[in-house]
Amino acid sequence: MKEPTIKKVAYGVAMAIAIIIVHFIDARVYAMPPIFSLFLAIFITYLGIVFIKKSDRFDQTISRTKYNLINAIVVFVLFIAYFTISG
Repeated sequence: MKEPTIKKVAYGVAMAIAIIIVHFIDARVYAMPPIFSLFLAIFITYLGIVFIKKSDRFDQTISRTKYNLINAIVVFVLFIAYFTISG
């Protein structure tokens, strides 16, 4: 497997941000049909990935420990944000 880069972590962050935004809109602003929520999350994730691919700042390599730690933090924040918005 290739060395982990910040770009790989940023892809996960983009997906997490999209999920949080869509869930917030669905829970607090406008109750959307599930299929529309899915498409909106995919679209926001796509925009994030396009932005990340255009930037050269994210091509730096990081250690596997740092990579795993950042991914764990992203999952934890996603979990907490999801249930905070729902509550």
